[in-house]
Amino acid sequence: MFVQIKENACFKTTIFVFSASVKKRFNMISRIFYLWPLILIACACADNREEIIDKSALVIKTGTICGWCAQNDTLSISGNMVRYVNYTNCSSANPSVTKTGQIESSKLDDLLGKLDVSELKKLDMNSCNVCFDGCDDWISYSNGTDSHYIRFTRNDPKLQHIQAFVDQLFAIKAQCAISK
Repeated sequence: MFVQIKENACFKTTIFVFSASVKKRFNMISRIFYLWPLILIACACADNREEIIDKSALVIKTGTICGWCAQNDTLSISGNMVRYVNYTNCSSANPSVTKTGQIESSKLDDLLGKLDVSELKKLDMNSCNVCFDGCDDWISYSNGTDSHYIRFTRNDPKLQHIQAFVDQLFAIKAQCAISK
């Protein structure tokens, strides 16, 4: 870099003339200067699915209820404990089947790996197929003070973002229903 100074009677002009290598460095620095905010924004806007789930405070419940008492069952997962209850003949006071046990850590981890809590919370679903003798499925999620409840028709397209979680949860419920 060198400096060239031109003077005339009214003013003095300073001209900086850069060599080619200084221009390249200046261009690179200016590019980094302009790209850095974009990188920060991209990182800040990234989808953060890694929400902290305290397994000891976790309670996930699901069930199906149908008109004409065709089906009424509930699966509760609390920490690593599982409880399945099936009510028949409209008797919610006397369950026909009650099973309790522990869920394997790998199954619970697999289930939680498919749970996107933020997507679940976006769903505001409260179907009432049972109102006209159909069936409703429901899911209740709570983790400490964080909770959400949805009631829906099975395979509703609105579930697409959490469908893998729903399918896994129903598979666990079905396994509990048939196990001895």
